[in-house]
Amino acid sequence: MDVQVHLSNKSRKNMTRWERMWMNRRSAIEPVISHLEYDHNMIRNFLKGKKGIVSMRFYLLLGLISLSSFELFLLFRKSYLFIVFLFNLSLVSFYFVKNLNFSGTTK
Repeated sequence: MDVQVHLSNKSRKNMTRWERMWMNRRSAIEPVISHLEYDHNMIRNFLKGKKGIVSMRFYLLLGLISLSSFELFLLFRKSYLFIVFLFNLSLVSFYFVKNLNFSGTTK
């Protein structure tokens, strides 16, 4: 993996503009990751060092992406089944109207 972990031990006054920009980006994604960790009981990290931090976050985001794709699949399946139901309903109603006989006699 070619990933860098930026840890800031400086105050915001001593940071360069570039460092502040990266810390702000990190601040935007951290709440999402934190909520996922607490929701799925991944609070404690047993992996050591920077590689442990990176790999835990990677697996967490991988799970989020797969969950999102599974939800899209379910939504697609739901809409597909609804379309099939409407199509079959229209076929049944057309067949019913075609075979109506108002003359009182049977065929």
